[in-house]
Amino acid sequence: MYKSYSFEEIENKIGDFKQLDSDFPIYKSGIYVTVENKSEIIAYAILEKNMDSYDLKRIFVKKDERFKSYGRKLISFIINKKLEKGSLIVEKQDIISGFLLKIGFKKMENGEFIIEDLENKNLRKKEGQKTVIASIFWNIVLATTKISFGYIGKSRALLADGFNSLSDVVTSSGILLGIHFSNIPEDESHPFGHEKIESVIGVIMGIFMILTAFELGKGGVEILLSGEKKEVPEMLTVYFALFSSVVKYFMYRQKIRVGLETENSALIADAKDSRNDIFASLGVVLGIVLSIYVNPIFDLLISILVATLIFKEGVSVILETTDTILDKQDMEFVDEIKKYIYENTDIKNVHDIMMRKSGDKIFLELHIRVPKDMSVYNAHKISDDLENSIKEDFPLVKSIIIHLDCLLN
Repeated sequence: MYKSYSFEEIENKIGDFKQLDSDFPIYKSGIYVTVENKSEIIAYAILEKNMDSYDLKRIFVKKDERFKSYGRKLISFIINKKLEKGSLIVEKQDIISGFLLKIGFKKMENGEFIIEDLENKNLRKKEGQKTVIASIFWNIVLATTKISFGYIGKSRALLADGFNSLSDVVTSSGILLGIHFSNIPEDESHPFGHEKIESVIGVIMGIFMILTAFELGKGGVEILLSGEKKEVPEMLTVYFALFSSVVKYFMYRQKIRVGLETENSALIADAKDSRNDIFASLGVVLGIVLSIYVNPIFDLLISILVATLIFKEGVSVILETTDTILDKQDMEFVDEIKKYIYENTDIKNVHDIMMRKSGDKIFLELHIRVPKDMSVYNAHKISDDLENSIKEDFPLVKSIIIHLDCLLN
């Protein structure tokens, strides 16, 4: 359990802290955060707030608990829950420099360690949420108008397009939930984080699109085969279909921009759905015009075509998102990592590079060969330096496992 203490509360528990750490310092303006188990203090951190930054004055973990990642978890909690903006700074620390680099700090020329732009830590979440909420609003508007005037204007094609927009409301709501849950920090039960929820939401979205397409297509085919007289749509339905295509165009532009910037697979999938909706709405316009001036059957045929497009995109979304779930290798990225190692280090042999994605984060595993007579310390230092360098130059890489092999004679 994580707890925060005021200076007054610290004074009342000073004995407990001194028992844990005899060098426990007191800062009247300090921010005190602990990890506790049944009221027993396992770890603590002390911060001081400056004008535009926070100084991490001390972090301490109980000796018997130092191999359970409590220090990393404590820093993660502080960054995600306690700090709002600015930077987190640690003065020169040779003893825990490796630890600080592993959890995301950058080493500055003056020897300080820093995590900058804390206000941007939730940028991905905020941008995604804002985009999806706008999408939900406009899809509700489009679904309401197209379904209403599809009935009034006797256009089955516009009606089908309206139900397509209604399905978009549901899928966008799912994406909103995915963005929320995927940004929850890693915990004991989910040490790799929760980002894969985005891919799960993408699969659910694809299934929903397929079911919607089936129902729309089935209704259209039944009417087509029944031989009953086809109604001629009203001209006013054309304007609502045109309005829909314009709105969908701007929705697509916004979604694909934010999706690519934040590497949100579910949002990118939703953007592609909006792109197809543009052509679907333009197809509805064509079908209505042909129905009015040529033959009413065109309105029905376009409604079936819209259903087919929805089905096709649903299958495409499922295939793309399952690639992430099944850890499909991005060979271009793998080759880029190999090239980076050979061009920037003295390592002569790197092999068995594997990657997997979870949301926008990348997890790497690779093997490197070092001389067989090299000390464990030096081999470990090479491994640490390589890990820190890759994380620095490839910000989306969240974790790296490096296996050490010996060079063969």
